[in-house]
Amino acid sequence: MKLIGVFGGAFDPIHYGHIKLAQAWKNFASLSKVLFIPSGLAPHKNIVLENKHRLEMLDLALKPYADFFTDNREIKKNQNDLLPSYTIETLKSLAQEKEEGQALCFLIGSDAFLKLESWHLWSELFNYCHILIVERRESPIHLDQLTQFLKQEWNKRLIQKTEDLHGLACGLIMVKQFEYIDISSSQIRDAIHLDKNLTDLVPEEIADYINLNQLYR
Repeated sequence: MKLIGVFGGAFDPIHYGHIKLAQAWKNFASLSKVLFIPSGLAPHKNIVLENKHRLEMLDLALKPYADFFTDNREIKKNQNDLLPSYTIETLKSLAQEKEEGQALCFLIGSDAFLKLESWHLWSELFNYCHILIVERRESPIHLDQLTQFLKQEWNKRLIQKTEDLHGLACGLIMVKQFEYIDISSSQIRDAIHLDKNLTDLVPEEIADYINLNQLYR
């Protein structure tokens, strides 16, 4: 089974934390590619920048990586119907497009996973993908943090070996801690307001784009 990473987010802006995390999962789970899907009208996110700039920065940042791709389906959907973009709908559309022998792996942080029950049709996500959770070293997931229903899914689906991901088309959970750069987009926006150097936070092309277009000012 070929594994396709699905990485959603505001990417407002994209930064090294996003890229390094995608690289870590790609290497660890042998993902064939990773789709970066910027949010359209997102029910859980407050997006600052207009779509045009978020997409252009994504394209610039991912250009050096042969297996990383921008997927703008959520933005296109929102432009068409002005309705929120739900992860379940995105996964359904990706599942319809994938080829036989391919499986979707949804990349998510532990903080977001703990709030999964607040997501639209959350329990149906497992019908379309595996869920790969990155865990913060300082705050690993504990069972007592999970709700009754989330704990049931956790106990039923949690695996330890990446080989299991390659054997099924959907429905598994894997948790991993990585040495990656812990950066937030709000941290970058704060740095811009304070005229700080962005070298350690975003690729040079993104810093140049932000400065050229006077973004987040």
